[in-house]
Parts: sequence; structure tokens; C-alpha cells
Amino acid sequence: MFISLNRKIIYTILLLFLVTAMIFISTFYMVYGNKIQNEQLASIQRNQQYIDLLYRNINISKELRQIINSHPDIKISNPGYKALYIDHSEEQLSAEQKKISEMKKIYEQRYGAIQESLKIFGISTILLVLTIIILGLLITKWILNPINKIAAVSAEISTGNLSVRIKDIRKSLFKDELDYLITTYNQMLDNLQNVISQVKEKEAFLQSLIDSIPDGIRVIDKDYNIVIANKAYYNQVGQSQRHCTKCYEASQKLTSPCPEETFNCPVKEILNHRKKTIKVIQQFHTAPNRHLSINAAPMKHTGKNQYVVEAIRDLSDDINFSHQQKLSSLGFLSTSIAHEIKNHLGALRLILERLLDKFFADKDDNDEIKKNLIMIYSELVSCIAVPERLLKLTRTSSDNGQHINIKDSILDIVSLLDFEAKSLGVSIDFSAPKKDIFIIGNEADFKMVVINIILNALKAMNNNGLLSITVKQQRSGNITISFSDNGTGIAPEHINRIFDPFFTGSRTQNTKGTGLGLSIAKTIVENIGGSISVNSTLGIGSCFTLSFPQIKTIAKK
Repeated sequence: MFISLNRKIIYTILLLFLVTAMIFISTFYMVYGNKIQNEQLASIQRNQQYIDLLYRNINISKELRQIINSHPDIKISNPGYKALYIDHSEEQLSAEQKKISEMKKIYEQRYGAIQESLKIFGISTILLVLTIIILGLLITKWILNPINKIAAVSAEISTGNLSVRIKDIRKSLFKDELDYLITTYNQMLDNLQNVISQVKEKEAFLQSLIDSIPDGIRVIDKDYNIVIANKAYYNQVGQSQRHCTKCYEASQKLTSPCPEETFNCPVKEILNHRKKTIKVIQQFHTAPNRHLSINAAPMKHTGKNQYVVEAIRDLSDDINFSHQQKLSSLGFLSTSIAHEIKNHLGALRLILERLLDKFFADKDDNDEIKKNLIMIYSELVSCIAVPERLLKLTRTSSDNGQHINIKDSILDIVSLLDFEAKSLGVSIDFSAPKKDIFIIGNEADFKMVVINIILNALKAMNNNGLLSITVKQQRSGNITISFSDNGTGIAPEHINRIFDPFFTGSRTQNTKGTGLGLSIAKTIVENIGGSISVNSTLGIGSCFTLSFPQIKTIAKK
């Protein structure tokens, strides 16, 4: 319960006054009043006894007088004794009565003095109350009002409003401590507002600085709270509004820290295991198909709090760059080889055509030499088709809205890799509907997906291996392309990581690549509106399935 300082002071003074007055009245009455009353009672008792004796003396004198009057024979030696004795008794009686009346007057005067004292005490009380009221008004004006103004301004400041100031400062020639306190308080608020403004400017500068960094940046304390983060990070976790939260909640939508058996947590590794730096690759819950490289390091701070700074980079750009580099290198190499082979094979083709036209035009088709030359010519034409397909593969295009003939594109890749498959003892079985099936995308990118999947399958199989490629169009209109092999399969602990960039713990037996092939393939498939999945059994084989919606529902990326 709130009680103002003014009331506290007034109530305290009144209470002390009442207690003091009661003690004074009680003491005065008990000591002085009782003493007067006892003295009066003792005097009255003594006078009453004396009066009783006088009355008895008078009665005896009357009886004696009656006896003398009734017996004249009795003679008294002193005849004047009778009158003298009686008159003296009456005088004494009247004197005593006067004394009693005077004592009563004195008693009444004493009690009158007490009443006068009580009147004086009452008047003093009234004056004291007036003094208390005047003192309370002065205290209110000089002390309580300034304190109330300071309290009101402090309440405003507690809500975050630093622009308020204490107004109506007393303009007096005589300044007291509260006047200087109010002036100092306002100066303190001015300084505080300036300091906070500077802090906010530095905070805004710091936020703008980290927002300008293209990689995601976040600072995490030992309790997994995100202290500060930049715009790129919030875009990575899919948050439209900036707000501090737990790192595991923002990244993985968990209610407790990430389990160690599933995630390699940089915060735990640095703060608990005292590692200086750590680099991991993770996928956030909001973008499970995007791989993020997290570089974490401890932040040195003079305070007791410990922090971890994480720089988060989206590897999609690196994957795309690597893909472009790979396509560029492949295109350059393929173009060089194709031109050389095609030029020489073209020359041989012209020579054979001239020989057949000049020397075997008139000969019968059953002629053995002519038949062999025609066979050489047909094989030469087939050989020329190989570099032509390779040149067609290397013609990249920025147009992602091309109509891709799935069957023709896969046939081109199968023909290109047929020699390598046969050299490994692997057979390729391709099955597709008779009608052409189209999807929308970049044809060169689609062929790169097919090449990566087929090459991985070839590397996973031994002699007598079989790769089955099947193209189907479902009743719903969706298109599926499956690549089934009877190779070594994929270990269960690796099945969820084969699409991670740079992951090389794959099913290939003798060679290891860069770990980007399947990651590039997945990115390309998703960019043209499809999806990729895998089913595998260790030691039996694997099946990669590409799924695309029907052509009218594919959106341009």
C-alpha cells in the first residue's frame, strides 16, 4: 500500500504528540491530582473529628447546664464558668467551620488551577496542530513536490522515454539541495540520452556493417541465444522479422540443443571442447535442399560471457560455379577433341566416297572389296556421329525454357558413354515410350545430370553389370526417369549424405571424385522443377529416380 511521504511525516508527528500528551496528562493527574485529593481528604477527616468533639463538648455543656438549672442546690465555685465555657465552644465551632470553608475554597482554587492548566494544554495543542499543518505545507512545498516531480520523471524514464525533463524548477534566490538535485538530475538525463544515442548509432553502424557482408553472420552466447545476426542470415533461416532466439530453434526448429549424434554443433565444440575454429556443413530446416558451410570461432571479450561467431556461406553459388567450370572445361576439351577427330574422319570419309565413286561405282554390290569398303564407310559415318553428339553436348545455353526431348537426350548420352560401359563389362538397357516426352529446362544441364548418374552407376559395378534406364509417364502426367544398377549399393549411414557437396564416402570402388557430381545433379533437377530420390541396398544395387511434373505445370526458374 502506497502512503505519501507527506502523510507519513504528519501522521508520525501527530502520533508522537498524542503519545506524549497522554503520558503527560496521566502523569500529571496521577502525581499532582491524587496528592491534592489525598491532602484534602485527610484535612476534611481531621476537621470532621474536631467538629465532632466540639459538638460533643457543646452537648455536654448543655446537659451540665440543664443539671445545674434543675438542681439549684448544686453550687459552682466559679459562677462565670458556664457562660464562658459555652461561648468559647461556640466560638471554636464557628472558627472551625470557617477553616473548613477556607480549605474548600483552597481546594476549589487548586482544582481551578488544574482546569486552567488543561485549558492552556488544549490551546497549546491547537497551536501545535496549526504548527504541524504549516510545517506539513512547507515540507510539501519544499521537499515533497520536488520529490514527486523526480518520481514522475523517473517513471517516464523507466518506460524508455528519455526526452522528459523536470520542469517548473523553483526560481528563488535561495537555492537548496533539492534545487541542485533537480538541476543535476536533468543534466544526468541529457548525458544519458547523448550516450544512448551514441550507443544506438554505433549499434546501427555495426548492424549495417554486418548486413553488408554477403555471408550469414550470427553471434551466439553460451546459452545458445543469438545475440546479433545480419540480413543474410535471416534470409538463410527464412525469417522475415529480426528477433533474437535460440540457434537450434532458428536453424533446426528444435526445442532443445542439437543432439551430438545428429549434428556437429560448433557452439559445443568451441565452448565445451575449447576448439579454436571449426568448419561444418549443415542444412537448415527452412531450406533442406541448400547446403551451408559454417565457419565458427570463439569471440574474445573482456567480460565473463563467452560468445561464438559463425560465418554461414551458401554453397549453392560455389556448386553452380563449379558446375559452370566443369561444363566450361568439358566444353573446351570436347570441342578440341571433336574438331580434331571430326576433321580427320571427315577427310577419310571423303577419300572413301571418291574411291567408291571412281573405282567401285560400276561393280556389283556383292563384290567383296566393295562390300568391305561400304562397311568401313558406314562405320566411319557412325564414328563421325560421336564427336557431333559431343559437340552438341558442349553447346551450353542460358535459355532455361527449352523443350527437352527426354528420349533423344538420354540416347545421346548412352551413345557417348557406350564405349566406356562396354570397357567396364557393363550393359545399358534403355526403355522409353514410343512417343516423345518433353520437359522444360536447359538441355545441356539435363544431359549433365544424366552423365553424372550414369558415370556413378558404371563406377559402382563390376563385369556383367547391368544399368537399366526407364522413362515413364504416369497417369497424373508426371514423368519419371529411373536409373537402376546391380552395383555395390550405398551404406545406410551414407544414404542421407550422398547429395551433400564434397561428400566422397560414396559407393564407388576404386576411384573417388570431388563429391560434387550428385550435388550438382540435384541442384539442376530442382532448378528445372523436378526432384531426385534414391533407394539402395548394400551389396544389391541402387536406383536413382528423377521426377518431373507435366510440362504445363513446370515454372521457369
